[in-house]
Amino acid sequence: MPASPHPAPLLDARGLQVSFPVAGRWVPVVRGVSFSIGRGEVVGLVGESGSGKSLTALALLG
Repeated sequence: MPASPHPAPLLDARGLQVSFPVAGRWVPVVRGVSFSIGRGEVVGLVGESGSGKSLTALALLG
């Protein structure tokens, strides 16, 4: 069977959100992040300091 021209992504994140409790309420720190990563792709997260790169990666790792 030939390979599909659009194989399913290895990781598919849609509308990722991360919030933390601060002073009795939840504060969103990452909002609406969406992307797909396919087999064999190399990915980098680029952004300013404090923009949520590490939190996004940690949320994906669980």
